[in-house]
Amino acid sequence: MLAEKFIVVRRARVGPALLFIASIWIGFAGSAWCFLAIPFVALGWLCAVPNLNLANGLLAYLSMIVGFVVLQIHVPSGTAIAVGAAAGFYFSALEMRVMAKPFVPKIDSTRDP
Repeated sequence: MLAEKFIVVRRARVGPALLFIASIWIGFAGSAWCFLAIPFVALGWLCAVPNLNLANGLLAYLSMIVGFVVLQIHVPSGTAIAVGAAAGFYFSALEMRVMAKPFVPKIDSTRDP
């Protein structure tokens, strides 16, 4: 019988933290509309999975679509929404994919089979 393979995937930490810092920095240095990207970075981070499927990332994809719609009405806020959601989702998924590692169970030699 073939042994099952498990892969341990931990939540992304570095990518979203850098995106939060970048959003705050650009918000103070450039346009204050960049502060609007912070909740959408968080939404993208919460919805991110390494295989980028639609079932888990539906809210992130919907917020990107909403960002593109708002982009037609108000460019700074639409850009912040779309870029924040996309960057949070894809950077978190990339970090999770890179940091995933196989789980190897330890064999207990003291137990009899």
